[in-house]
Amino acid sequence: MLKNIALFMILRAEKRLGVALDYVRQIAKTDVGLLTRYNRLFGTIDPRKHLPADAYHAARIRAALASDCGSCVQAEINLAKKSKLDPALIDALLSGSPLKQPLASVVQLTDAVVANRQDASEARAEIIKAWGDTGLIELSFAMNGAAMLPGIKRAMGYATACDLTKLQNPGRK
Repeated sequence: MLKNIALFMILRAEKRLGVALDYVRQIAKTDVGLLTRYNRLFGTIDPRKHLPADAYHAARIRAALASDCGSCVQAEINLAKKSKLDPALIDALLSGSPLKQPLASVVQLTDAVVANRQDASEARAEIIKAWGDTGLIELSFAMNGAAMLPGIKRAMGYATACDLTKLQNPGRK
């Protein structure tokens, strides 16, 4: 019974994200307790409460790109669209085009932390200036949460490599 409810909820999440969640379905079929742990983990790190949508989604898109998971990037794009992010901003995030502050610092910190495993103290200072320590902490949750998901998928054999030619289509819906 619990598995059927979980599978129904996964189907709803797939519709919301616009991507298949086969790996989550596998977790549910294997052990509902493990699914509960997975849901608690992401439920804790994902909510946006202190940042504007553009900063939050910039971090999540760049983190998913750094982790090279095509379906994760597509899910992040879909969520950004639902938050009404400008399609030009989404394309700039995908291509690495220059952005204005403080979004440039969000991208710089995310790329440094997630892609390069380095520090970016000037970018962090700019983020704190823009949104305070609460914004920085939420941003760190957003970027690392979006980067952790591809690792879980990859370990389970479900990750798909990014195809930026498909993701950078300005005419996409």
